[in-house]
Amino acid sequence: MKASLTSAAAIEKAMISPPSVFDHPREVVSLDLPTAQKIEILLRWQFDARALQRAADENMFGGNPPMLDEINAALTAVDPSGNHADPFRRAAQKV
Repeated sequence: MKASLTSAAAIEKAMISPPSVFDHPREVVSLDLPTAQKIEILLRWQFDARALQRAADENMFGGNPPMLDEINAALTAVDPSGNHADPFRRAAQKV
């Protein structure tokens, strides 16, 4: 984890830009936060990762890989019911 989540400001930062606070999505799973907040953080991360993936598909990639599989695994760990599963998880992959 890049920062301590002991303050409301740090949690707010994590809600806006998870990669600025966490090194890996599994760190969110072990937080002492309500499940709803963990899910919100991971869904934000997933949204950002999808945008990175679209940019990469359009040959505009220049940053870190999107880590969609890791984000989806963390979401499943936080919400085993799958209510927040990635709707594109089983989408056809670009060849």
